[in-house]
Amino acid sequence: MMSDPVEKKPPSFSVVIPVYGCAEALPELHRQLTAALGEVANDYQIILVNDNSPDASWALIEELANTDAHLLGLNLSRNFGQHAAITAGLDRATGEWVVVMDCDLQDVPAEIPNLYAHARQHGLDVVFGRRVNRQDAASKQWLGRSFYRLLAWLGGPVSDPTTGNFGIFHQRVVAALRQVREPTRAFPLQVRWLGFRQGTLDVQHAARAHGKSSYRVGQLVRMASTLVLAYSDKPLRLLVKLGTMIVAGALVAAAWLAGRALLGQPGLLLEGLLVSVWLLGGLGLAALGLVGLYVSRVFEGVKNRPLYVVRNEIHAPGNR
Repeated sequence: MMSDPVEKKPPSFSVVIPVYGCAEALPELHRQLTAALGEVANDYQIILVNDNSPDASWALIEELANTDAHLLGLNLSRNFGQHAAITAGLDRATGEWVVVMDCDLQDVPAEIPNLYAHARQHGLDVVFGRRVNRQDAASKQWLGRSFYRLLAWLGGPVSDPTTGNFGIFHQRVVAALRQVREPTRAFPLQVRWLGFRQGTLDVQHAARAHGKSSYRVGQLVRMASTLVLAYSDKPLRLLVKLGTMIVAGALVAAAWLAGRALLGQPGLLLEGLLVSVWLLGGLGLAALGLVGLYVSRVFEGVKNRPLYVVRNEIHAPGNR
């Protein structure tokens, strides 16, 4: 008599969450994560990475870790940025499937089983959550769309403004991402660069219940410029085109001035020379500055400094 087939054991999960400025949300986040992961996971790991948050986030993480053997807390030595904090968590993620999400409960933990089901149903290695009905302020949404349009126009990676960090990723993707150690971190862009079988799923997006977003207009502009320098040489190509146009314009202006002189008309040679000197001088300084920015990116890379430094970590006995 044939025996019934043995049902495959549910997989293990890791959830990586960078923490900054959302201490009040952590207890509820932990409660919702525990409930959601209990539906799909044989074993799970919650990794909370405190990115030197100015509030009581680390104290709350210590409290949660002392009562939950599934939770690992990492405390970075200073603020390294959201994407470096994600990297710190990914370096310690052991689950077959890894979820990355924000700490402010706008990424809804109850969507994790849906992301997993979608990945399994379609044979995907990566599923990003697509926030169709974003609950952010209109100004923040406009800034986000403008940021991605500017990035795309400048030759950076093409991204969907409705997706962010929230998604589920197979361990093979995370293992490949661990090899990408460039100092300019942009988690979703680097995942897309890796390839693998990727998809998206519409997910619920909740309103922010606690705290305020740490991203401001100036930060978004700096982030866009940093990503362009890291992922694109289009600014250099635009500069070459601009230089070519200026040279062509200078030749036309020189021919015009020469023609006036041949016809005996009063010329504007001195004025033309002054304008040319100022224009070419400014262009030269801009070109030198742009090349310097690219060189500075290379300089940062060859230093080979760690992407983050962990001051201390905490987990309850029994935590892996």
